Amino acid sequence: MGAQPSTMPSAEPAPPPRAPGRPRTFACPNCGGPVTLRAVGQSITASCGQCSSLIDVADENLNIIKTAQSAMQDAEIPIGARGRLRDVEWEVVGYMRRSDGPGDFQWTEYLLYNPYHGYRFLTEEYDHWTLVKMLNRDVWGAGDPGWITAMGRTYQFFGKGFARTTYVAGEFFWRASISDVTAVADYIAPPYRLMVERNNEEIIVSEGEYLDARLVAAAFKLPLRVPSSFSAGVSQVNPYKPSFAVIVAAVVGATLLQFVSLAMSANTIVNSQAYDLTAADKGKTLSSSPFRLEKQDNVGIETISYLNNDWLELDMALVNVDTNESYAVFQALEHYSGYDSDGAWEEGGNNNTSRLPPVPPGTYQLLVEPDAGLFSKAPSPAPAPLPMQRVTISVRHGVPVWSNYLIAMALLLVVPVFGIARRSLFEKSRWEKGGVAE
Repeated sequence: MGAQPSTMPSAEPAPPPRAPGRPRTFACPNCGGPVTLRAVGQSITASCGQCSSLIDVADENLNIIKTAQSAMQDAEIPIGARGRLRDVEWEVVGYMRRSDGPGDFQWTEYLLYNPYHGYRFLTEEYDHWTLVKMLNRDVWGAGDPGWITAMGRTYQFFGKGFARTTYVAGEFFWRASISDVTAVADYIAPPYRLMVERNNEEIIVSEGEYLDARLVAAAFKLPLRVPSSFSAGVSQVNPYKPSFAVIVAAVVGATLLQFVSLAMSANTIVNSQAYDLTAADKGKTLSSSPFRLEKQDNVGIETISYLNNDWLELDMALVNVDTNESYAVFQALEHYSGYDSDGAWEEGGNNNTSRLPPVPPGTYQLLVEPDAGLFSKAPSPAPAPLPMQRVTISVRHGVPVWSNYLIAMALLLVVPVFGIARRSLFEKSRWEKGGVAE
């Protein structure tokens, strides 16, 4: 798609402001319809609202430049409408339709006039608005690719192409024509935009500032459309800024809370007991010695058993001796190793940990129903002892909890990731409007 063109006329610069005068009305030399001039003495071209003929109003004979170029086209802001932008009341005295070279991108340029402040352009590009002022100075490098500096700002090259005028209505301070074609180049420093327009006679540089559609609608008291959130204006400030400062503060706060929680966690071993399992223990329930939990807090159960190409399953229950209330825990361990054509290999592990939610204070026992691979192994010939597997089970009270902290960190990371994604999509929409159009 072609570059977003500037809003410059293809002839002489805008005349200086003048003292306000009375509007002038005359009859169209083509159809006799009334034509009103609002910028008397400064307008050079005007169009008839009845037949759309272009009239040379700088010539006292009011010669017709072009007769009935097309049917009259309505604009979102009508000629004669007044609106206050940047503390200045402007009147729409003309507008024109323009397009890039291939005609893929189209926009409207409104010519605003105030007798004390002169002319401005208000451009509308797919519901995005820009207020533009012609600069009365040269800008070094204007029209070339790359970064340029103007008006104290550094602008990034956005794109270049051609701007074709396809329709004009109202009055203009240059000889507006639907045959106008100019080369254009755009630079951006959101919310500002530098626009360069060149023809065979001159180069005109203008600076624009992005305006919110709601501000323009309120200024002219019109129900103008608001751009889609998926559509980015050429010089619109990207609203999706990842709040890294907020995220960093949240991460630091969550980390401090986690360390405070760790410092307050007792993490006390209230019972640790070793069991030497043999085939004789199959189907039995083993019991730990009683132990006391002084306050309500979580409980961690850690199991260690050094397995050699074997497996172990423990069906456990933490039981309150006084109330018989129980909390079930199941753990499975397995550890295998060996050698093959690729060398040594190993899988599984020799330890497991489970955590129970906070349990009431009281006296508890840990009941264990074991099942193991050694239970199915054939016993050694008498008088050799049965194969044995040692298992150590420890009960901890007030275990530090990391899961909530890790979940919080993951959720906090979602925010900047989402912000970066939205920001990238916004920039993608912006830069899809750039490029070169011949």
